[in-house]
Amino acid sequence: MSLSKHLKELHGAERQQFFDSFDLVFCDCDGVVWYPLRDFIPGSARALAHLQQLGKRLTFVTNNSISSPEEHIEKFARQGNLQIEKDQIVHPAQTICDHLKSIAFQGLIYCLATAPFKQLLLDAGFHLAPETGPTVIKSLKDLHEAIFDGVPVQAVVIDVDFNMSAAKLMRAHVQLQNPQCLFLAGAADALIPFGQGEIIGPGAFVNVVTESVGRQPLVLGKPGDALRQLLLQRHPDIPPQRVLFVGDSLASDIGFARANGYQTLLVLTGGTKASDVTRLPASHPQLPDFVADCLGDLVDSD
Repeated sequence: MSLSKHLKELHGAERQQFFDSFDLVFCDCDGVVWYPLRDFIPGSARALAHLQQLGKRLTFVTNNSISSPEEHIEKFARQGNLQIEKDQIVHPAQTICDHLKSIAFQGLIYCLATAPFKQLLLDAGFHLAPETGPTVIKSLKDLHEAIFDGVPVQAVVIDVDFNMSAAKLMRAHVQLQNPQCLFLAGAADALIPFGQGEIIGPGAFVNVVTESVGRQPLVLGKPGDALRQLLLQRHPDIPPQRVLFVGDSLASDIGFARANGYQTLLVLTGGTKASDVTRLPASHPQLPDFVADCLGDLVDSD
């Protein structure tokens, strides 16, 4: 038996009380609003439009740096009934840019991430170190060139990188042995939903480097503490208990949100099954307050 309330079980005054309990919604995108690599999940666009009509403030907190914030906005715009602005998208590359600007960073960055992530850093005026050595390592000479050639950097950034390699992680490890070199991470999910299941997420690679250098990164994506603080600072006028966080991951969304004191809604359209929730004890830090089969349950109560 689940200790979380299912939205479809809320009717009449209890359902109205739920909507009256929050002013701001933080919402994940992949697995909540749309399926990765596919279209909007049925009912999700209507649910978001309904929240806007109720006067709720919407902010989308995504770990998906494969798409730029502009691409996220375009995807929302194609629905016709959703008007989402750039400042409503919290994106790992953007939060890292904002942090670097806040400390007036002007050095060279070694960035392990996707092309859109890197492009956002470049567009913000930052300089990225190129890869060194051959693409395929065939000898110790090739490995030495890939790790040690090139100039020193002042920051290492790790996010999703589909071309991650041992040589890249080794180069990051070497650079971070300089205590003055910043260590930043975007998304830090241990696992990410893909295809019919889950695959290793960027958090696993961040952990490899963390353990090798004995340093903790500043994590500016979910489920990082730095991002939690950033979200609190974005809306200082709204108490945490008046915020609803909607996600599909117990670790990256629900546990992350509960640590900030937010209300939580888990949707079952991503990587989490109902049985995963029913196994959680009442004291578990990832137990959601509410569960829904999909985001559309915010509109459909029957």
